[in-house]
Amino acid sequence: MMWRDTPGPQSTEALAVAIQRHLPHFDLDIDFCVSAGRTVLFGPSGAGKSLTLQAMAGLFPLDRARISNGQIIWHESDAGIFVPPQQRRVGYLPQNYALFPHLTVAQNIAFGQRQRGIAARKRVGELIVLMQLEGLERQRPAQLSGGQQQRVALARALASDPQLLLLDEPWSALDASVRATLRAEIQRFYEQVQVPLVLVTHDVQDAQALADTIVVIDHGRVLQIGSPEEIFRAPRTPRIADLVGMKTRWNGTIVALESDATATGRLATIEVVDLTLHAFVAPESKLRVGHKVEIGVCADEISLSAPDTARIAYDSAERADPTSVHVAGTVMREQVYGSFSSVTMQIASHLQLDVPVPRWQQRALRIAAGMPLPLCIPCEALHIFEPTETLADNAVSAISSPQTTEQIKHAQGQQAEAR
Repeated sequence: MMWRDTPGPQSTEALAVAIQRHLPHFDLDIDFCVSAGRTVLFGPSGAGKSLTLQAMAGLFPLDRARISNGQIIWHESDAGIFVPPQQRRVGYLPQNYALFPHLTVAQNIAFGQRQRGIAARKRVGELIVLMQLEGLERQRPAQLSGGQQQRVALARALASDPQLLLLDEPWSALDASVRATLRAEIQRFYEQVQVPLVLVTHDVQDAQALADTIVVIDHGRVLQIGSPEEIFRAPRTPRIADLVGMKTRWNGTIVALESDATATGRLATIEVVDLTLHAFVAPESKLRVGHKVEIGVCADEISLSAPDTARIAYDSAERADPTSVHVAGTVMREQVYGSFSSVTMQIASHLQLDVPVPRWQQRALRIAAGMPLPLCIPCEALHIFEPTETLADNAVSAISSPQTTEQIKHAQGQQAEAR
């Protein structure tokens, strides 16, 4: 990590985190800046996501740090600033919710209160209504469902009027159906309270459904920051593609590249085995004709059609959109996953891909192993990786600039007050 001495654009962001910690078998070196909203720290287990969250809450000691929320500095190791956890106005929700088993729902919520007396009781009542816990005030955690426990924990976190909520895989131990319900509740909750939150998860569905911004973390480093569309449709590297589930990747050669860029980018024509495909590249890309490239495939952009209507569909589609490619395929196998099937298709001579197909379409097409089935591959389904790109965990990272004198004095005042 490089600690800069000149102002940078990160200083205007809502949440800036630059932390370092050397452990016996793991180095944490995290650097990201995000705007207020819903931020998801996404990556595999053991990547350093929970440690990052604990550091933001002030619960994990660091070798070096610069953490700020808006104009307020929480940790600036070079200036000797450390605002203790209880002064950060952060609501922290650990994986197990950490509810007190001997306290009732109302008592658990009241534990996080800053106020006392009538104002405190009024606030607890408001949170019970907000989190739809009416009638459960006297229940204890063991008497509640997983979803109810989560709502109690969120209510307790909100009782302190936090400026930021930190959620550490809050439903990691629950089954898929309960997770889907709680995911929807988190969405509803955020729309109601509008408190910025940072959520840790390794689940793709969580990241896609809940994030405004995704920070991809692996081996203690930030690999990419972007919207769900950017992360899942245009991962910067093959490693990130693995993490987000872009499993199908092909090697090819660029044979043509349009000079004029549109809002989407420049259109590239790529030869992959005996297929000619199209994909967009960024206007600033350094790719040129003749470059060998790796292509990631967004299989959910690919469509299948009935064999007897294929030729008419091909002719019409090619006239309407020449950037889409229509190819003949053969069904290799089919696997059922609830409401959709994953159909493995063989195309060209050595290429295979798994296409998600809704069950109604599977029944309409009567998909079975061995049958011929045409595919349409639009340019939006293909993502070209930049071959010369430097991996984020090998790059020198840039972090936010030192804060202003006024900010440092403000944080020092908070620190003195905490003492």
